[in-house]
Amino acid sequence: MDAQIVTGTAYQEVIDFLARGTTPETIANFQVSENVKERVMDLIYQEKNNTLTPDEKLELDHYLLLEHLVRLAKARAYQYVAENKANATTLS
Repeated sequence: MDAQIVTGTAYQEVIDFLARGTTPETIANFQVSENVKERVMDLIYQEKNNTLTPDEKLELDHYLLLEHLVRLAKARAYQYVAENKANATTLS
């Protein structure tokens, strides 16, 4: 599978998600598709077995960066959700 296609798919999923508009709750619950998850697991397996091509290594690196950014956004979203719940409880 072409590295650019899969990496593009992962990026496209995140971009589409963001473009639709988000809330802290939707960010906290966001997950990429099963196809992307399976591809990343395959790349990690290949990396552990030293069978990654240079293109696949680049693909994995891109995905890991994207995953890191999504995790940071999710962590911040969880904070906002907690703050909103605390504020709602205080106002009640």
